[in-house]
Amino acid sequence: MDRRTFIRATAATATVPSLIGASAGASGDVTTEDLRIESFDGTAIAATLFLPPTNEGKGRGANRHHVVLSTHGWGGDRGSVAGYARLAAEHGYVALTWDQRGFGESDGEVGLSGPKEVNDVSALIDWVAEHPRVKTPGGDPRVGMIGASYGGGIQLNAAAADDRIEALIPIVPWHDLTYSLAPNGVPKLGWVSLLYGSGVASARGFQSGDGQPDEGDLQRGVSPRLHEIYAKTLARNELPREGASFLKVRSPAVKLDRIDAPAMVVQGWPDTLFVPNEGQRIVDGLRANGTEAKLVFFDGGHTVTETAEPPEQVAYLEGKALEWFDEHLRGEGESSLAPVTYWDDDENVFVSADAFPPASADEVTLSLADGGSDATLANSVAPTSASQISPQNGDAATGATAANFDFDVTGNVVGTPTLEATVTPLGQRAFLFAKVKRVRDGEATLINNQAIPVAIEGTPGTPQTLSLDLVAFQRHFESGDTLRLTLATTDAGFTSARQAAGVQVDSAASSLTLTVESA
Repeated sequence: MDRRTFIRATAATATVPSLIGASAGASGDVTTEDLRIESFDGTAIAATLFLPPTNEGKGRGANRHHVVLSTHGWGGDRGSVAGYARLAAEHGYVALTWDQRGFGESDGEVGLSGPKEVNDVSALIDWVAEHPRVKTPGGDPRVGMIGASYGGGIQLNAAAADDRIEALIPIVPWHDLTYSLAPNGVPKLGWVSLLYGSGVASARGFQSGDGQPDEGDLQRGVSPRLHEIYAKTLARNELPREGASFLKVRSPAVKLDRIDAPAMVVQGWPDTLFVPNEGQRIVDGLRANGTEAKLVFFDGGHTVTETAEPPEQVAYLEGKALEWFDEHLRGEGESSLAPVTYWDDDENVFVSADAFPPASADEVTLSLADGGSDATLANSVAPTSASQISPQNGDAATGATAANFDFDVTGNVVGTPTLEATVTPLGQRAFLFAKVKRVRDGEATLINNQAIPVAIEGTPGTPQTLSLDLVAFQRHFESGDTLRLTLATTDAGFTSARQAAGVQVDSAASSLTLTVESA
């Protein structure tokens, strides 16, 4: 399974439901069955059951198996996670994949990992719990889940509602959808439009019918709330209040205290949709409530730029996933994962750490006055800066709409930088974008193609101090390298401010804090 396959799989209270149709097939020693399972509200959910060889029973006696559930990314279908299921079945688990409601061959309306999708998971567990290869008298099945993106978020939401889920492996999931789609008040224009369009196009309302989709087909595929939120976000240039409420219900951020299933959370350094900070916040939130959680960063995720395929990373993650299930479902062995594991892009190796940032890292605070001077950054009609875009065009108007602050830093920078900045908005609602680059041999590279925005509200012309977490990263800085902080007023991956002429930055009253391990 290469990186693109991994991420594509990874690319999105109920009564016992009845089986309403099935077809069977076999491949090697793993047997598969295509099913239509009736969910809590009568909606037909398309699923595929993967049964391990009968002589490979482990756990509660011969041919009694624990269960691994897996589903797809946004706009996808269960075919993209067949690799996960087959791997689990070959390892002795009963595996079930499914098309989330509204996508693939499942009926229903797409609700963005909402209460109905959560109840679908419980209905699927009800069904598989009665399977003769799973059913154990007097007990519930032990269930694990694996999947990415949309298939990662549903795990956390479902585990908060169903305590039969005993182990989680969410890959590139979200923590807070408001932060994901409109971080610090600034909508991600590129990602929001791409997700909206692909969701509508992939939903059953679009695919079904006579092949000539009309307006009704487009409306029926996904929740009408999604159409409304998208339209209002573009019109108002900010997420409407009702949109924030809709996304809150679907965000693990508000329910981590209800999750007691151990979680191996995998996040991607260059993931510009669900940035590395989201995985860190999930793990921190779970640990704060006594739930075991491990954090892994790898070189993949939701990106619109091409990166090299890391087959060694995928193989490593697959091995750790099986370890995780064996420990937490079967009670066999112990996961060898450290509290934090991250892919070091410079050394091309996974590194184990005791925390994020590592305890050995020192906090370093840099005054922006030591790296540059005060700046008045004008807002422009068309974006003059870009991140997250392929090809990345950098900052086309440095000195006008962007300012650079350069620092001599040596060592392994790892963690989440924080910016304390005193700024003066030149308008009622100004935007500021912050990003970190490494300058080596005169060439500046935007780290992981990441930028973080903030909407600056307040009285125009009145200074204010803001505190901003930048996107987490890891990079080695050698002697002669420069760490560059770029502040800009535009970014092509986001919406642009409409009510401000720009932002003034007071460098003497502003600072950047990093965590650095000495070289």
